[in-house]
Amino acid sequence: MTADLFAAEQMPPAAVPAPAATPAPQTARHARSKQLWYAVVFPEMAHQEQSTVLLRGLCMHAQQFTSFVSIEPPNALLLEIKGSLKLLGPLERLHADLDARWQRLGLPAHSAAAPSTLAALWLARGGVGPGGEPGGTAPRAGQSLQLEDLGTLPGRLAGLPIACTAWDISRLQTLRAMGVTRMGELLRLPRAGLARRLGAAAVQDLDIALARQFAPRRAFVPRERFYARCDFETEIENVAYLEKALEPLIARCAQFLRERQAGVQALRLKLRHRAGPATRVHLGLASITSERRRLMDVLSQKLGRLGLEAPVRGMELVSGSLQPLIAASLDVFAGMTGAGAGRDSAPQLVERLRARLGENAVYGVASIAEHRPEAAWRRVQELRLASALRVDKKTAHQMMNDPRMPRPVWLLAAPLPLDSGLILEQGPERIESGWWDGKGVARDYYVARQSPDAPQSHGAKLWVFQERRSKRWYLHGKFA
Repeated sequence: MTADLFAAEQMPPAAVPAPAATPAPQTARHARSKQLWYAVVFPEMAHQEQSTVLLRGLCMHAQQFTSFVSIEPPNALLLEIKGSLKLLGPLERLHADLDARWQRLGLPAHSAAAPSTLAALWLARGGVGPGGEPGGTAPRAGQSLQLEDLGTLPGRLAGLPIACTAWDISRLQTLRAMGVTRMGELLRLPRAGLARRLGAAAVQDLDIALARQFAPRRAFVPRERFYARCDFETEIENVAYLEKALEPLIARCAQFLRERQAGVQALRLKLRHRAGPATRVHLGLASITSERRRLMDVLSQKLGRLGLEAPVRGMELVSGSLQPLIAASLDVFAGMTGAGAGRDSAPQLVERLRARLGENAVYGVASIAEHRPEAAWRRVQELRLASALRVDKKTAHQMMNDPRMPRPVWLLAAPLPLDSGLILEQGPERIESGWWDGKGVARDYYVARQSPDAPQSHGAKLWVFQERRSKRWYLHGKFA
């Protein structure tokens, strides 16, 4: 079977007929293409809003017959089946099995097999008449055509209406104005005249349909996720029993991830009840992982805060999208620092806190290129713990302790007015910015302490500023 993400139609031998007006040489009458395409068209899906979603679901069925399936919007699929013939063939049987699959799904469909993508697609759109010949009558569901001989390809396409190309209306109207209604009439026209009147793209489509030119296509790649469902013999009313029932699903999920050398950063748990809506639990992880203990720990913490409104009859566990798992080396002295003594790592600590306090209670901080202190950072859900832990201690010390003008980590939500006396130790640092967004500031910042005779003075080190226009003093932060 074809395993590449892209497939291209193979160039036939040089003896294959060139323009349609030139008769094919006798030596090419029974030439076989290295690829064989099966096209299926679903007429009732052409005007549905969710047609792309439906086609993706049908791709999962088609991939049971071949590894290469391509979507042709709005209502068709293309399958490369040459490699499947040895296992599932001959062609007639494979074609019948594919058609039977759509019938079992209750989907009216027209199909065809041909050596090129567009030939199979056009034959499926145009339908076939009595005796297996392309006809002008309306296509009927269940009809199919198999074509492997490159030499007979132009003749098979000749009887199709030009509408099977699905070209734009203006191009089709131009052809009808020229008196061209069938593909055979179109193939007999000079290439230079066609390119001038219809554009080079139309001539290229004809070459692709006749298997004279490569036509790369993108294969459908499903978004792989772990999914498991469990139905209970008796309803569960206790969270502790629910955790026990969840352990086998988590073990299967961890095994699923290890086999693919992948990890996840999110899990979704759906608890189904006898009546009423299902209970949905979303679990976010601080970093990508495939460890069973971490996954189970986060779920246990989350379920411990969950109040079951009704007994649980069954549950479903769905992972987030799979992501590459990057292995990290442990420190040789990890056991001395506590990592080997059973203590939680930084991501596990964050996950525990989020499970107990809520997803929005624990967040990361990202810096913004902005002079105003209150606008120089923002909250982010993602915590880049690995990069934060790799920051050199000397660099971190310089970042937090600029000898020229240090800044505190703890900023107040809003500056507070100061009325008591201050002892200025360092400064000023002048900040004038924000005039363009209506939130302009003009401030002189100082490192200061409150005077000993001020009420409730504890000698704390403060970060204050004087508003240059009003000359008033404000407290904006405190040093640890």
